[in-house]
Amino acid sequence: MPGPEIQVDIQKIRENTKTLVDFCRSSGISVTGVTKVTCGMPMVAQAMLDGGVASIGESRIENIRRLRSSGINAPVMMLRIPPLSRVEEIVTSVDISLNSELSVIRSLSDAAEKKGKIHKVILMVDLGDLREGIWPTDLLDVAREVIELPGVELTGLGTNLTCFGGVLPSRKNMGELVGYAEKIEEAFGIELKIISGGNSSSLPLLMEGGMPKRVNHLRLGESIALGRETVNGTIWPGCHHDAFQLSAEVIELKKKPSVPIGETGMDAFGEKPVFSDRGDILRAILSVGREDVVIDSLVPVDKKISILGASSDHLLVDVTESSQPLKLGDKVNFNLNYGALLAAMTSNYVKKIPFTGDDSPMKPGKTLLLGNSPTFKEETLLSHLKEMGFEYEISGESINDGMIARTIGENIIPLIGGAENKTIEGIKGMASALKQSGLLVFAPEAALLKEDSHGADRTFLADILGLNGKELNLSSRISPESTVIIGLRHAEKREVELIREHNIQVYTMEDIDLLGMREVMINSLRKVTTGTEGFYVRLSTDVIGAEGEGITFREAHLAMEMVADSARMKAFDISGTPDKSWINDDRLCSLVESVYGKRILRR
Repeated sequence: MPGPEIQVDIQKIRENTKTLVDFCRSSGISVTGVTKVTCGMPMVAQAMLDGGVASIGESRIENIRRLRSSGINAPVMMLRIPPLSRVEEIVTSVDISLNSELSVIRSLSDAAEKKGKIHKVILMVDLGDLREGIWPTDLLDVAREVIELPGVELTGLGTNLTCFGGVLPSRKNMGELVGYAEKIEEAFGIELKIISGGNSSSLPLLMEGGMPKRVNHLRLGESIALGRETVNGTIWPGCHHDAFQLSAEVIELKKKPSVPIGETGMDAFGEKPVFSDRGDILRAILSVGREDVVIDSLVPVDKKISILGASSDHLLVDVTESSQPLKLGDKVNFNLNYGALLAAMTSNYVKKIPFTGDDSPMKPGKTLLLGNSPTFKEETLLSHLKEMGFEYEISGESINDGMIARTIGENIIPLIGGAENKTIEGIKGMASALKQSGLLVFAPEAALLKEDSHGADRTFLADILGLNGKELNLSSRISPESTVIIGLRHAEKREVELIREHNIQVYTMEDIDLLGMREVMINSLRKVTTGTEGFYVRLSTDVIGAEGEGITFREAHLAMEMVADSARMKAFDISGTPDKSWINDDRLCSLVESVYGKRILRR
């Protein structure tokens, strides 16, 4: 069943960020860009950093781990009150945290001291919204003890408004925040570097000129993601409100009555629906439901389409007067509010597709053959590429990352083949050409060992993901979470630890036997395309077992066919394959043809 998609316009996020950062900077306010609504999506975090935020704000350790493993090395602020059970990880991964519990700060102090680190702390004050925060009468006592603790530094004071009680930022409560900060400074002879005046709901007060000058920091999430302030929900001047859009496919389209026939009771969610009689209407069922998104928070882009209701898997819409006639398979787009965006980005059923504003079509019509593979001499391969509509060139130049970057940048798929292993050059080239990429590896071994274990071929993945402590580290462009290994038959203990620690998706031969290659590929392609601009495929023919130990030749064909159908492959690499591998040139040629789109009834 085709699922819903979130289209993420990275350029619009970058522009929203710059607009808001410039506005705040004019009043002496720095901005932390909050990525929690996107589950810490690395491309969104990078767009915020490119737009000028001073740091990234997150509320979930899992998302912070995702950002760190994807090469986001900017300061990270922990927005959620730290739990006692996670203080070790917080001190390791987070630069500064918002706190309201003294016992937690003591634990942070102990953990930081053991690691020889200084962890920065902002004390949160409850100004009446009744979510997190120290009650003002207790503030000086808490501050006194925090200042005396080793391993932590009292960096600032902050507050949170409009999230629970709906209390709005005002001259009065922001003035109180500044007053409390000044009392702490006077009582203990220190200077608080940060006075954090809240979130996107503070922007109108700043626009009106009512923000006290000592407030020098805001935490902005919704205003960047959805381009609007959160008091009245109005679009902020110069911002885009549609950087995120949900699209869902029409899976049924029929004319039916607008009112159910027969006695009605509660629906599947315990509610009694109400219907107005509008006669027969053209109703579309879309491939999205309550399990994916907050339905009440969706707004059709086409104003002539209206939402009728939803079940867990289906959204029903009235398309009688839609601007364009719809048919089965068409997509219907929706804008979202914060709650809908949060739910959709959290759902594993919703595919996330970023684009940067200058993306080339996903199906190039040209390939460049690089390397010394005898396969490239096969007239069958070359003739089939031509039949499939591909232009091709055979390059005699030495393979390097610059050449591969230029090739991908020109919307040409490089085909890298031969006995010499050029995987690192290939992936370095793709990392230069794309902001965020996936990596799909078909191999019997994990390639995560250090260099002194089994040689370079066993280390390429560790090198690329920055797990070897070397200068080469492409994790900011190729995240471990966008990496999949298929066909694994051997992994040493340390490799297993690294796989689990860095959330690398692995499908062993046992997994393939249990799930089947089709299911494995559906899950794998979702992994390498979510949050990326495309992916790199590395095929080691050793993954195909001549004696039944590896994947079958037909399973390999199916995998290659599904890669081709995804239309997101940016480079195909069979380098490092011995010329005298059990798989002969004819068979290797047929795999290459499949990954480029050849089918029995479709050329």
